Amino acid sequence: MGRPAALSRELIVEAAIRLVDELGATALSARRLGEALGCDASALYRHFANMGDLEREVGDRFLGLVDTRRHRNDDWRATTRRICADLRRVQLQHPRFAALVSAAPTRLAHELRITEALLRELSASGLPATAVAAGYHALIELTVGSAAIDAALAAEQPAVRQRHYRDWRAHYVGLDAALNPATVAVAGELYAGTADDRFEFALDLLLDG
Repeated sequence: MGRPAALSRELIVEAAIRLVDELGATALSARRLGEALGCDASALYRHFANMGDLEREVGDRFLGLVDTRRHRNDDWRATTRRICADLRRVQLQHPRFAALVSAAPTRLAHELRITEALLRELSASGLPATAVAAGYHALIELTVGSAAIDAALAAEQPAVRQRHYRDWRAHYVGLDAALNPATVAVAGELYAGTADDRFEFALDLLLDG
């Protein structure tokens, strides 16, 4: 039997990615990683300052799937819109990894690449620095927030998602109009279309603003 590979930062990250992929972000612990790698859990801290340091590294890896390239003939608005849509898509496709980056920026290579691209495009619009920063935060909060809200239903089949939306609409339609007049008045229009449609509508409003 060959000797086990020497423990390295890359081996630890790869094992952590497999663990999160199989069991979710909450399962990521030094004990479980030590068991998976066949080493004492304390050995991990020769490569990472703490588990938070490792979680940021793992979370940043999946952000590498986001395309931030500027396509030919696209202006700042089209590029910004595409980056946000792609970031949301990646989060919905990999919700277990998205959980590692939803609370704070990783401040590592891929998150910095996304941040640079969005700030680059917003700056190209001619906005002053204060408005660029405010616009960036608004876009990130809309994109990441909507992905977090939609993650649970995103894994379901389209027909199942639509059934949930119909049930929710029916509940609002059936409310007491005397107590909830504004809700009942528009209840039939709530949760229309898909979650992607609603995100893109909000994103366009924000970009137009």
